[in-house]
Amino acid sequence: MAAEVIYTRTDDTFVPLEGRTALANEKKADLFLSIHANSSSIPRIAGVETFYLNITGTRDALDLAARENASAQTSIFELQDIIKRITLHDKSAESLEFAKRIQAALFSFSNKNIPASKDRGVKSAPFVVLIGANMPSVLAEIGFLSNPREESLLKKSDYRDKLAEAIYKGIERYATGLSHFQVAARP
Repeated sequence: MAAEVIYTRTDDTFVPLEGRTALANEKKADLFLSIHANSSSIPRIAGVETFYLNITGTRDALDLAARENASAQTSIFELQDIIKRITLHDKSAESLEFAKRIQAALFSFSNKNIPASKDRGVKSAPFVVLIGANMPSVLAEIGFLSNPREESLLKKSDYRDKLAEAIYKGIERYATGLSHFQVAARP
């Protein structure tokens, strides 16, 4: 796609959730994708799912958002400010479409590599890492570290390479579906 990719980090150094979004805004990114590995107290739970920023009514999505937001510098329970920022997020429709493309690509990949794979779908949730993004933004859960099979696969570099290719395909399908989207030219 001749796009420039900006990583919020290249090693295991922790970057605050708010700092990741701030970097994307500072660099005037066209898209923001936060990639995560999920976990559950139930080891048999597996699959991929993709989130976009919005208020949610599902208990599972709120529980996951609470776990993911635990390291945030602000509390998820500061609802008034969060609701205001979500309401001002005018990229909701674009983020939903972006999430659909990423989820379709991830599930297609997962379904080919993990028999009886489960499509956990596209969901909305108030993830701190997505709040304040000035561009379409999604959070992709690429598998469950608490699931022995998925954990084993995620440890393999060739599997991660193929997973990255699936994510690329989702981004590409989203970008080519937009008439107004231009990818950055390589210098």
